[in-house]
Amino acid sequence: MDVKNAFFNKYPHDEVYMIPPPGVSHKSGEICKFQKVFYGLKQTPRAWFPKFSTLIVSLGFVVSHHDSALFVRKTNVGRILLSLYVDDIIITSDDFDEIASLKTALYHHFVMKDLGVLCYLLAIEEASSTKVYLLS
Repeated sequence: MDVKNAFFNKYPHDEVYMIPPPGVSHKSGEICKFQKVFYGLKQTPRAWFPKFSTLIVSLGFVVSHHDSALFVRKTNVGRILLSLYVDDIIITSDDFDEIASLKTALYHHFVMKDLGVLCYLLAIEEASSTKVYLLS
């Protein structure tokens, strides 16, 4: 799944500043304060991640001890694994009803695009059958 415009949301606690770029007239010592957080800034993921992780934890997920961007929730069928990479999400589980429920909850909080079955991630192609997963 992809969170559309994740970084164009303003969060109440965000304050992002920068030195005015070359060509912009300004007095010595002046800085610019952004009204919104922009994609591509180093501070952007730091503003987005707490908002997302707070929501996911409120939905019953716990943060993995191995990776802070991996969230796990136990279900009656097994576990749901949710991995966040910047504004892209991978969700996997044997519990398809719980995946659908999670997607609905995410749609209520963010503008999301369901990209379907995982085929590519970080230039890695994934193909699978009932018994095999292939990564290349």
